[in-house]
Amino acid sequence: MNRRKFLISTSVILGTTGLGGFYWNRRWKYIVIHHSAGSRGDIGFLQKVHRQRQPGDPVDAIPYHYIIGNGKGLGLGEIASDWRQSYHLWGSHVSASNLDHNFRGIGICLIGNYETTAVPAKQYTALVRLTRSLMQKYNIPVKNVNGHGMIEGESTKCPGKYFPMEKLRKDIA
Repeated sequence: MNRRKFLISTSVILGTTGLGGFYWNRRWKYIVIHHSAGSRGDIGFLQKVHRQRQPGDPVDAIPYHYIIGNGKGLGLGEIASDWRQSYHLWGSHVSASNLDHNFRGIGICLIGNYETTAVPAKQYTALVRLTRSLMQKYNIPVKNVNGHGMIEGESTKCPGKYFPMEKLRKDIA
């Protein structure tokens, strides 16, 4: 059995049975906000990019649990996810120096480059709704909702200088 099949089947088994079933869906502690830094995207495109950048990742899925479209590839404000979210699998959206944020952090990626432009209102509203819903469902406090580059040890500008992090924190509180 190859590494990818082993890790996926083990995760699914642990996630649906015994102690794993009790813990697996309740382990979420963080929400990490990202931007794709590209002008367009959807599930298929992000899977392809992830496979190119991280060929050793045993999970053949997007690195995030949710993506929110900007109207180019996915509808403006449209929320999508693939099977990583369905099975509550760990993410692959922050660096190896923050594995806990991958394992216990829900990754949300907004399609767009918010280092150069502002977040569209419909996309931002969808992010607020999704984030509030996840915070309530998993009892995640506002202090545990951060932009990727705002996590200690991360060296990225993600989700971009035009991403309104302080406004988001107020809107989800």
